[in-house]
Amino acid sequence: LTMAAAVTEDRRALLVLYNISKRRNYGEILRTAAALGVGEVVVVGMNKISALGAQGAERFLKFTHTDSLQAAMDYVRNEHGARVCGIEIADGATPVSETTFAERTAFMLGNEGQGMSEAQLRQCDHFVYIPQYSGATASLNVNAACAVALATYARWAQLEEAPRDKYKYVVPEIPPSSVPRSGTGLNQMRSLRSRERTGGSQGGVNDADADVAHETNDHDGNSDQDIMEGVSRDLFDDVAEA
Repeated sequence: LTMAAAVTEDRRALLVLYNISKRRNYGEILRTAAALGVGEVVVVGMNKISALGAQGAERFLKFTHTDSLQAAMDYVRNEHGARVCGIEIADGATPVSETTFAERTAFMLGNEGQGMSEAQLRQCDHFVYIPQYSGATASLNVNAACAVALATYARWAQLEEAPRDKYKYVVPEIPPSSVPRSGTGLNQMRSLRSRERTGGSQGGVNDADADVAHETNDHDGNSDQDIMEGVSRDLFDDVAEA
């Protein structure tokens, strides 16, 4: 990479996927993330997620799996020097269009129905929200909110716009995921062991079949394990459908 390209890569957003319950939202969020220049997607708990609706865009994303929310937060902060930004209508949240991003940012979304869990709220360094101009709906779809936030951040990071051909953007015929050991695509998702599981520093590479472990609770008192086990059952048969 040239120095300019390296700087650009270091400013690309990170996206933490946790507590999303609807299978199709995963694929659509991945399509949005790929289009808007996300540098890496951190998947918490599940070692398989849905590509339904991604239209193949997941082949251009890097994926990392962690077994707990805390491990994901440690990873984006310690390995990438990122601040964690919650996309949530929370106390103290600022309109995303008025937010000044001071450094690389890891974005995290809330659940479609309940919003962010208490554990997620505690982990965020700051919050942004997307203003609405009517009372027609209580909130935007999670993918729509993600798109607005990521597009705003991409402009701040001064990412270079992709080339266009007439009325569409140019998509390479050979995706990065086809390159062995590229770390790109769902099939090459790496998994990090947490401190609790290794007895040492977080960051060791494990296979993608690591057990799922969660410690925190959501607003309704359900454990993360209960939530994500339910989500996992809904998502494991996804990729073939895409």
